[in-house]
Amino acid sequence: MRTLLFDIDGTLLTAHGGGRRAMLRTLREEFGLEDPEMVGSFHGRTDMGLMAQMLEMNGLEPTEQRRRRFRVGYAERFPGELQRSGGEVFVGVAELLKALAPARSCRLASMTGNLPETATRKLEHFHLRHYIQWIVGGDLDAQRNDLASRTLDTIRRRHGDDACRDVVVIGDTVADIVCARHIGASVVAVCTGGETYEELSAAGPDAIWHDFSDHQGVADCLLGDL
Repeated sequence: MRTLLFDIDGTLLTAHGGGRRAMLRTLREEFGLEDPEMVGSFHGRTDMGLMAQMLEMNGLEPTEQRRRRFRVGYAERFPGELQRSGGEVFVGVAELLKALAPARSCRLASMTGNLPETATRKLEHFHLRHYIQWIVGGDLDAQRNDLASRTLDTIRRRHGDDACRDVVVIGDTVADIVCARHIGASVVAVCTGGETYEELSAAGPDAIWHDFSDHQGVADCLLGDL
């Protein structure tokens, strides 16, 4: 059975900056930083890596205690920011997941740079969580390749060695493509995030879509030969 690993931000949906605002508030309110420095782009990054970098940028050593404090503070503030921003599910996403869910030849999971708790909140907010069997999030790994390796271990532990031979990553960044190749997975790219068709195409995905508006075509692609 094929495992389909969906990224979340930029692939399935956008929170319209809710995560960035929640992290900014956490730096201000938990660490007393009046005008904190922020990472420019979150694309393709893990939350663990982002939080550690932002602590360092603001002169704070990213100790385990500080990273835990940042994580808890961010997770507490994020739902309110998501509610304010509204966010949106990208075109065709709900229809795509609905089309894939009954297929006996695949399982749907998520490999995301989000913390597991904020990933779950996003999927619940947009009524997508019930399509996703399990989530591996960016709470333990600063680098996406390490996240991918840990996700492959999760597949092996849950579904056996054979399941590791048929994995497809679906994402919107070059980092998604690179980490898929790192674990020997196929990869389908979509241009709904922060990177262009040309940038994604140059990284060599197995297939690339401008968006998921042709949800049946995308479903056929994900279930077919890659």
